[in-house]
Amino acid sequence: MRGIHSGVLGAMSATVLAVLVIGAPSAVADPPPTVQLGFHNGYCSTTEVGVPANTPFNIDIDTSFQFTDTSQFRIPALNIRVILPSAYFNPHSRVEVGPQPPGPIPFELETPWVSGSAGKGCWGTIQVW
Repeated sequence: MRGIHSGVLGAMSATVLAVLVIGAPSAVADPPPTVQLGFHNGYCSTTEVGVPANTPFNIDIDTSFQFTDTSQFRIPALNIRVILPSAYFNPHSRVEVGPQPPGPIPFELETPWVSGSAGKGCWGTIQVW
């Protein structure tokens, strides 16, 4: 009996070890990189950003003093268009972009001209390297 009992325990421990190795969770993937753009009163604080190639990424747009609901962020080459919120203080918008090959991606931040010191928007480039 002793030989059978130890054989059963040996087989069980080998099975448990196999389950632990096979069932071990994979490493958690890093979150996608995020680039920041600022768009305040019709002017941009950043017009050049960089992201790694073949990796999805996020674009966070901080806005303030946007008094119209027709301000927008656009990447025409990728058919991306996001209407920016009309607000006085720092609302945020997030754009998720899928993996891109190396090269430049032009973007636009636009707002209608009103009056005073407000700008009309800006153009920039996302450098994918």
